[in-house]
Amino acid sequence: MRFLLQQEKRFYLFALYVGLVILWVTQEIISLRINADCLKDTQKFFDYLEVGFAFLPIFGIYLLLRDLNKGKSEISTALDAISHLKTQNKKLSALNKDFWESTSAQFQNWNFTQAEKEISLLILRGYSNQQIAAVRGKSLKTVENQTFSIYQKSGTTGKIEFIAYFLSPLLPEED
Repeated sequence: MRFLLQQEKRFYLFALYVGLVILWVTQEIISLRINADCLKDTQKFFDYLEVGFAFLPIFGIYLLLRDLNKGKSEISTALDAISHLKTQNKKLSALNKDFWESTSAQFQNWNFTQAEKEISLLILRGYSNQQIAAVRGKSLKTVENQTFSIYQKSGTTGKIEFIAYFLSPLLPEED
């Protein structure tokens, strides 16, 4: 949104510049066509236009420098945010590794087959049985049978309880 407003400002500044150029050209044409007496009356008006025409590029340079300083400030803020996110990512990556290692160990304890491990990971990622069947290239009935086996081996009654088994330790205690 801010970018659009800046573009709009630049457009109006450019339109003003073009308008002043047209007025300046008009003054030159009038000065060539009109006699000297009429020219004295309009000369003051055109002098003001020329002064405005001279200050317009200075104003444009001011706007560009202001935008440049804002850009530097935004870049600095973005770099700080990136640094903070990298630090957070390192912390989360260690937690993530621990989570998946403990999950894998639990799959081993339950004696999951390789297919059951793969399906369990897809369940934990929130995939539906239809999505799992599509990803694995298996029939829906096969996936349903494998998920039933997963729930039996894990002692859970369904998808929600299975997911909750792994997420509950990560959540804060209830008061």
